[in-house]
Amino acid sequence: MPARLHTLVAALAVLVAAISPAFAQTLRGRIEQRTFPSPSGTHLIRYNIYLPQNYDASNTHYPVIYHLHGLGGNEGGPQNTQVPRSFEVAQDAGLIGPVIVVFPNSYEDAWWANSVNSNKPAESDVLELITHVDQTFRTIPSPASRAIQGFSMGGFGAAKFYAKYPGLFACSIAYDGAFLSWFTFTITFNSLASEIFGNSQTNFNQYSPWYWTTQNAALLQNRPPVRMVVGLLLSQNRQFRNHLDSNSVPRNYLEVACGHDLECLLLSQGNNSAAFLATHLDTTCPECGCDSIDFNNDGSLFDPTDVDAFLSVFSEGPCIPASATCSDIDFNNDTSLFDPCDVDSFLLVFSEGPCTPCGQ
Repeated sequence: MPARLHTLVAALAVLVAAISPAFAQTLRGRIEQRTFPSPSGTHLIRYNIYLPQNYDASNTHYPVIYHLHGLGGNEGGPQNTQVPRSFEVAQDAGLIGPVIVVFPNSYEDAWWANSVNSNKPAESDVLELITHVDQTFRTIPSPASRAIQGFSMGGFGAAKFYAKYPGLFACSIAYDGAFLSWFTFTITFNSLASEIFGNSQTNFNQYSPWYWTTQNAALLQNRPPVRMVVGLLLSQNRQFRNHLDSNSVPRNYLEVACGHDLECLLLSQGNNSAAFLATHLDTTCPECGCDSIDFNNDGSLFDPTDVDAFLSVFSEGPCIPASATCSDIDFNNDTSLFDPCDVDSFLLVFSEGPCTPCGQ
């Protein structure tokens, strides 16, 4: 084994040994399996969703991450544990706050497109799912608070959605994305080229990140970079990276010593990806009302420790107790920090009254 490769493998082994105990922990949040009827009434749209710890005990609104599965997958499987656990580990490290994670379904092999010759409207399902999730769960219902990521085929899809619909997502991440060109796709997946795209490059282009990063290059040039975490699929990812560069579309590109393995990629770069998302996601929600009264996130509502923690943080002191993670001080979500309105709102909600931001 070449010395450089040996060093990389050894470093990865140390990293996995250090992080694996945290990744083996039971999820603090929960996964729910959900369906809802498509607007056309022709089928049920299936998805799974991760809700963070204390979701039921609070009225907090959360940013949302859409995670797209790879070829042969669906809304379930190991990703339902691996992805949320990665975010919980990053949250423990102080890199990101709690998030909701949504797992859509692409009918195993629809390449996040609307199939021409089968009933697999994967792209339309995702677009309908965004509206449904915002109406059903306590999200921050804003594109600035919504991100999309995916693995393999899902990385292809995530980059496509981000480029095709730049008004829907704040940023995107592709984990070892399967960035196939039309020519490569027809050779590798001949039957899918017929079923999903009707053997038409024009149809393929409508769902291809190659096409949309060219078409919308001017819009994407001043937006957050496309993050690419690359394991085994080096050639196609390097080609897509060069394609982004040629269109002056910013990218955040990294190759790691992993195979085509989502868990390894998350072990290696999950914390950095969470920090990337936290940088580009807006966690404020003026229209969402007051935050949870469980200010110090100890699972107990309406107790004096919440008041003590709130007043300590409000006076720019520490979160107490030290083991807790306090909510942000903009309690009434009016985007103004350390103002008397937050104190008034906090005390009103603490006394089981209404959330009443100043001026209302």
